[in-house]
Order: sequence, then structure tokens, then C-alpha cells
Amino acid sequence: MKRLIQEAFILFWVGIIALVGNTIKNKVPLKIGIIGMAILLAITLLGIIIKKIVPANIPTVFWVSIVAVLVTSPLNPYGAFLDKQYLEKIDMIALTTPVLAFAGLSLGKDLKLFKSLSWKIIIVALTVYTGTFVFATMIAQIVLKATGQI
Repeated sequence: MKRLIQEAFILFWVGIIALVGNTIKNKVPLKIGIIGMAILLAITLLGIIIKKIVPANIPTVFWVSIVAVLVTSPLNPYGAFLDKQYLEKIDMIALTTPVLAFAGLSLGKDLKLFKSLSWKIIIVALTVYTGTFVFATMIAQIVLKATGQI
């Protein structure tokens, strides 16, 4: 229970930071942003709770995704309304800012371990980034040509 409260506290602050970024960048009314962010945080927290209840060893992101699909599904009578009215107004870039900040803090905590990986980790990271970019570009090019967009 203590860990769940800790996770909810962290989610709350991530939501606040993302809400500020979303409000400034997209000029979304604060009321709409608060409701949309509250829905996203509730979905995430529900996924975390399900992970703790279900005995299967399935990642939390799976449960969060399932809850998100059910909340925004056309089978849910309020799904389209929630998506169009509130969730569509939350910019995903605004959500990445606090996540990357926490990732940086986490990396700082393990700096000694990171140093032990030596310079080879840079080659691996650059290869992964380059491969991801090149293949994403190739797939986008193929899809855009196939659909006649370019």
C-alpha cells in the first residue's frame, strides 16, 4: 500500500508538470487540461493497481494499455466523448518532459554503473538510434508512397 501511495504521488507530480507544459504549449483551457490529465492519471493508476492484484507476471504497461483501450473504446458509451473532449487535448510531447526528467534522475542515481559500461555503450546507443531513425524513415516513405501522399 505504501508503494502504491508513492507511485500515485509521483504520477500526480508528473501530471502537474505535463499539465503546465500542455497548457503553455497548446493553449488548452486549464479546466479541460486538468480533466484530461486526471483521466490519464486514473487510467495509469488503475493499470498499476491491476498489476498488483493479478498474480501473472505481465508488465504494468500492458495493464495500463488495456485500461486505456477499454476507456476510449467505441464499445464504451463515453469512450468517444472522453477521447474527443479531453484526451485529444493532451499533447504527448508535454507528457515526455517529466518522463525524461525522471529518466535523467534515475541515470544520475546509477552513474557509477553507467561509467563501468565504458565507451562501448556509446557505439551501441548510436547504432540503435540510427537504426531506429533509418527504418522509421523507410517505413514512412513506403507508406506515404503506397497511399499516394508523395
